[in-house]
Amino acid sequence: MLRKFLCALIFVMMLTVSGSFAAKRKPDLDLSKMNGVMAYSGLFNVMCNLPAYEGKIIKVKGFCDSVHDDETGKDYYGVVLMDGSMCCSIGVDFVLKSGKYPKTGELITVMGRFEQYKHGEDTFCRLSDAELM
Repeated sequence: MLRKFLCALIFVMMLTVSGSFAAKRKPDLDLSKMNGVMAYSGLFNVMCNLPAYEGKIIKVKGFCDSVHDDETGKDYYGVVLMDGSMCCSIGVDFVLKSGKYPKTGELITVMGRFEQYKHGEDTFCRLSDAELM
C-alpha cells in the first residue's frame, strides 16, 4: 500500500516539475545580454534574414517606444536598440500576451515569438505573444 502511494506521489511530482519547466520559454536568440554593438548587429541580422528567424523566440533589451495610428485607432509598441556610438537605432514591434504596456522611454526587456505581419500593403515584423521580463 505504501509503495503504491509513493509511486503515485512521485508520478504527480514528476508531472508538476515537467509542467513548470515547459511553461518557461527560453529564447532561441538572446540579444538582451549583449553590448550595444552586438545587440544592434544581431537585430539587424534578424531583419536581413526574416525567414530564418520566423517563429523563433527572441529576447531584446532596449527602450520602449509607441505610436498611435489615427486611421485604425490602435497603439503600436516597439523596443528600440541603439548601436554602440548611439548614432543609429533599430527596433521591433511587440504585442504582449497579457498585462500593461510600459511607458514610452522606459528601459525594458521583452521576449516573444518573431513573426511578420501585413498592415495594408506593407509587411512589418513583431514579437508576438510577448512578455516583459
